[in-house]
Amino acid sequence: MPKAVFMDIYHDLRENIEDGTYGYQSFLPSEAELTQLFNCSRSSIRRALGMLAQDGYVQAQQGKGVRVIRNPTITNPAGYNGLETFNELARRRGFVGGTQVLVCEELTAGDALAAQTGFEVGSRLAHILRARTADGRAISTDESYYLASEVPGLTPEIVKKSVYEYLEGVLGIKIATSRRTITIEAATEADERNIDLDGFNAVGVMRSHTFDADGIMIEYTESRQRPGFFSYNETAVRPVR
Repeated sequence: MPKAVFMDIYHDLRENIEDGTYGYQSFLPSEAELTQLFNCSRSSIRRALGMLAQDGYVQAQQGKGVRVIRNPTITNPAGYNGLETFNELARRRGFVGGTQVLVCEELTAGDALAAQTGFEVGSRLAHILRARTADGRAISTDESYYLASEVPGLTPEIVKKSVYEYLEGVLGIKIATSRRTITIEAATEADERNIDLDGFNAVGVMRSHTFDADGIMIEYTESRQRPGFFSYNETAVRPVR
């Protein structure tokens, strides 16, 4: 699988912004400096900067450079941060996260599942269902389907630890983008079994279609979260007129 250089640059710069190496309202090094720093082409730098801008980390200033607009101390303190994993979220928010694997199986997509997930009918899919805890409290479930031809070898042990760590660290897959739909929905019987709702009758639901650096959809996930824990931050960009 070809190496997506711009994704490595994106992750490195994002981490540098999160840890304060490039502080809020400061300017990143110039494109020429970044090209030299990462030993890559300008096109790779520009793709990485474009993704950082889409995710609300930076904003280009004509004639000045690229300014950091994300303040880690106040921006999105509770919710998801881009394509953040549950383990990354736990580390950032400072809670002890736990994962219980309820389902780990392989199946074939029929008409209904294909319509739900966006995978083609007949696709072999790895199906997993996880219950999540924060400091011992059940706060969410994640039900995911992965394209088995692209994500082989999933086991309950891998799923409990981190699927993305396996995808990126073992399979070498570069996770690039995720298209998300977020709704508030009535709690189901399954939600009542698996989530500490504390009297709430609704949950936050995020449905995600996730693509690798080659534009192949490899994952569909439905996350259902307890109100009070769930939040999501998005940066909206107004088109140039």
